[in-house]
Amino acid sequence: MSANHVRLGEIEIPDDYFKLTEDQKKEICLELLDNMLRVINKRIRPEINHIHFLEKLLVSSIQTNVENEKYEICQVLDDIRKLINE
Repeated sequence: MSANHVRLGEIEIPDDYFKLTEDQKKEICLELLDNMLRVINKRIRPEINHIHFLEKLLVSSIQTNVENEKYEICQVLDDIRKLINE
């Protein structure tokens, strides 16, 4: 892993994410967002803007998952980004 990357773990999403209701998707995304922020808060220095860091992490992860054709994960990550920017 390069010096530009911080491993924050892996996320698991339901195989049927696209079939869930909007409320179910939002609940999953909020839980994932909470977990990601908890890890970031523990591992990233406090002087770094954690929300901005998470935003960059999500964008990078979306790009990687598009390249790997993991579109369900891309959608979840994009939905999390939308929650952050609401």
